[in-house]
Amino acid sequence: MKWIAAVLHVVVANLVPLWGFTQASWSAGTTMALYWVQTLVGIPLVAILVVFHRRVTRKQGHYAGTTTTRDSTGSTTVRRSTFLETFLLMSVPFTIAHGVFLAVLLFGIWKSSESAVDPDDLRTGVIATLNVMALGFAFDFIGLARRPFSWIELRAGSVLQRTLVIHLAIIFGMGLAALTGRDAAAFFGVFLALKLLMDLAAEMPAWDPKEPPAWMTRLMNKMGAKGKGDFREEYVKERAERLRKAELAEKPMDEAELAAFRR
Repeated sequence: MKWIAAVLHVVVANLVPLWGFTQASWSAGTTMALYWVQTLVGIPLVAILVVFHRRVTRKQGHYAGTTTTRDSTGSTTVRRSTFLETFLLMSVPFTIAHGVFLAVLLFGIWKSSESAVDPDDLRTGVIATLNVMALGFAFDFIGLARRPFSWIELRAGSVLQRTLVIHLAIIFGMGLAALTGRDAAAFFGVFLALKLLMDLAAEMPAWDPKEPPAWMTRLMNKMGAKGKGDFREEYVKERAERLRKAELAEKPMDEAELAAFRR
């Protein structure tokens, strides 16, 4: 059931842009703008899920982050922070910067091309996307208290991944268009397919063997610097530490621990 829910989540998230580009003849610019709107709306929705998940589960993963600040003298201060703070500090500035970059591209460089944004199509897409996201948000809220911290971590990560994939698509799409002399829309269908596959891969369980394959160990030992130790031993050690942290993140905090964090 978990993988079915994961696939449905990916399909629903990509449903409107895929339909618009392949069936309604939306331009590449319209579709990319819609993906950005998805990210912009997704940030506060995920933030709300994080807040309520933290409140009803008290998972330690919500309080395991750190934030580093630097003052005018160059001194750095490291303090404990929440998962929500880390998520917002990473997602909001990057999404705003990405929006500025996208605006220059869509309303400047592509303004008069076949890839330009169509306001009517974008309006239709935004309305449909908001409805789909509202349904997805309601579904995510069901059984929130029973969901592990790893689930909310994955939801937050998907927002950042979407922005990164679109940004890379713009950079490489523009490069290909410049080299071949063709409109960037010619490459956008490939981008949609790749994004869908990446979203599906992100939802699937990660490849995590107890020990690395023998061929990988031999290869990494040959490539590694002398004196760094055996790759297999390092892999096993790092995996054990990662699993320890993941297990700790799922443990609920009691009132005393919460009070100590707030001080």
